[in-house]
Amino acid sequence: MLPRWLWIAGMVALLGGLLVYLDPRAPQEVAVDPAAQAEEPNHVLEGADMTLFGADGLIQQSIRTPHLVHIPQDSLTQVEMPRARLFDEQRREWLASADSGTVDIASHHLTLSGSARLVAPESGWQLDSEVLHYDSRQAHAWSDAPVVLQHPPQHMRALRMDTWLNDSQVRLTGDVQGYHPAATHEQEETP
Repeated sequence: MLPRWLWIAGMVALLGGLLVYLDPRAPQEVAVDPAAQAEEPNHVLEGADMTLFGADGLIQQSIRTPHLVHIPQDSLTQVEMPRARLFDEQRREWLASADSGTVDIASHHLTLSGSARLVAPESGWQLDSEVLHYDSRQAHAWSDAPVVLQHPPQHMRALRMDTWLNDSQVRLTGDVQGYHPAATHEQEETP
């Protein structure tokens, strides 16, 4: 029969080998999930300016943001506190801003979320909504959320809005309400 110390040494060696085999910290082969890779950002930029050009080589939209994250697999760029300059076909500048936004690079579609605002500096009109979509190829902005359109002292509210920058047209739909003070005789005579 084997001595007792040899028997104990053999059991310790066997248990040690078993523990090494079962050790969860050991290197393991892990397959990479391609679907998970699709959501990984490729670029993260601080204090970024992004400009999208149209087929004619002219600027369609320019966005300034303190924080930009680009996910190339989805052609999406997420921006925080974006300040955008949008241009129509007559090269008029429109200003847009929000708390956050997403730019689809492939379709040139901009979505602004959280206190979204669109301003026409030349005419003084301002549109506010929680969500604002913009297609720079069509120069078409719209919102399916409640909107407020104002040019003091005038203001209007609606449940939905479409505006075409190239045509300077706005369509408000759904429970449209507004305040339009009558022009006074003095205002009509002012050149």
